[in-house]
Amino acid sequence: MELERIAEKIKELELKIENLECRLDSLEKVVRKDEIRVSIEVPRIILEKKPLDIRISEDELLGRIIMLAKEGFFDEEKTAGDVANELMRRCWHPKDLQHVRPILEQLTAIGVLERSKKKRKKGKGVKWVYRKKDIKIFEQSLG
Repeated sequence: MELERIAEKIKELELKIENLECRLDSLEKVVRKDEIRVSIEVPRIILEKKPLDIRISEDELLGRIIMLAKEGFFDEEKTAGDVANELMRRCWHPKDLQHVRPILEQLTAIGVLERSKKKRKKGKGVKWVYRKKDIKIFEQSLG
């Protein structure tokens, strides 16, 4: 009986040795190829954009120009001169119209308008034109 157990153990050990030899052969084949593969995980960065509420009064020049945008005035390209003329037509203009261009730049910076260069029809050079971007403008009545 004990001889049978020993013979069984020997067979078991022989199978394990064959298995190890097979694995060793596989490893040697990889090493001989001089090829080592490394897998690296790169983190994915997700930027969350949250809406930012900017409250502007319609009594301010900035608010009035935003109202023009909301009404569709900037659906077509407009120059700072076009904006100033429309403000004067509506009697919304400030005492000094030199503030129109900086406000248009401010609205470009916050994403309400986009600015691009356009070749002048007469003369040389280019002019800046402003057009409404796809941004939602909400109105809130105070009262």
